[in-house]
Amino acid sequence: MFKNLDPKDISKKPFKSFKNFTFDQNDSGSGVFIIKARSGSIANYDSGSDHATSVTTSGSVSTDYYALPTWHTINKMFYKDADKPYLTFGGNDPNKENRELNTSASILNVSRDVIGEQIKTGSIDLDVTIGGVTYTLYDDGDGNLYDNAHSASFAAFKSSSFDRNQGVLANGSGSEVGNVFYSQGIIVLTDTGSYAGDITAFELKYQSTQTSYEYEYRLTAKPYEFNTTTNISVTPDRSGSITVKNGSVSMSNFFPPSVGPSGHGTGSYATEYNAATESLAFVTGSDFHPFVTQIGLYTEDGDLAVIGKLAKPIQLSNEIATTFVVRFDV
Repeated sequence: MFKNLDPKDISKKPFKSFKNFTFDQNDSGSGVFIIKARSGSIANYDSGSDHATSVTTSGSVSTDYYALPTWHTINKMFYKDADKPYLTFGGNDPNKENRELNTSASILNVSRDVIGEQIKTGSIDLDVTIGGVTYTLYDDGDGNLYDNAHSASFAAFKSSSFDRNQGVLANGSGSEVGNVFYSQGIIVLTDTGSYAGDITAFELKYQSTQTSYEYEYRLTAKPYEFNTTTNISVTPDRSGSITVKNGSVSMSNFFPPSVGPSGHGTGSYATEYNAATESLAFVTGSDFHPFVTQIGLYTEDGDLAVIGKLAKPIQLSNEIATTFVVRFDV
């Protein structure tokens, strides 16, 4: 028996799920690697005189990333018009995020395959080794990357609307060291001084983000609805509602042994089965109330899409409506 659902009995709720990831300098095959960016004139560009970072990704494919065009690319995307959020990527809010690109930068790329929809804000834990010194860097959830050793200085710098008179040094250097562009999976170290050298090792920990949906269907059986059963135990010869033609193979896929079964539950099968046209007497009276053991949800085309199995059979009532709630995540 089938029944159409009222749209008001169907709901769809989104929720965020997160997954922890850890990568280091040996994981370029996963799409996580660091390249250099350096400013300069792009006129008459000659790659032969440019600094190149060779990265081997999945499939042992090696790609060269050149520092000069890389600098111009991130400058155009994120920094050149930082005071005009509508012209930049990354959802820049100048009141919360400070964007400054210096003449050189280190860019840590995180592949879309391992960030999902984006890197979760506030989840970055990045250790970088520069010039033999390891720095621990965190993000503040607004796109700023700071040195944990100077977290108090960074808090003062941010709370003063990024006033360069605040910070470890007179110009604020040493607290904020770069930016995180969560949706693009890009981390940029752009501060000068100790952070401007080549990164020889790193360990990145973060959480990826993925939106999933919880579907809820409220299914109501009114009194005397769904008061029949398709269980083969209520039909003579346990034939149920299935017809199997003569010559069908693998009869055991459809029925248990029913012709001369032995005490051990074995026996033979008939050559064909016809759908039952009658039921046993005990299901024809008014006191028969079937038990629900599973619920199927079908598409508009009649295809079975979801099967919900109950933890225990529930008997339907002939006096009040019985409501089942089916929930699943996709």
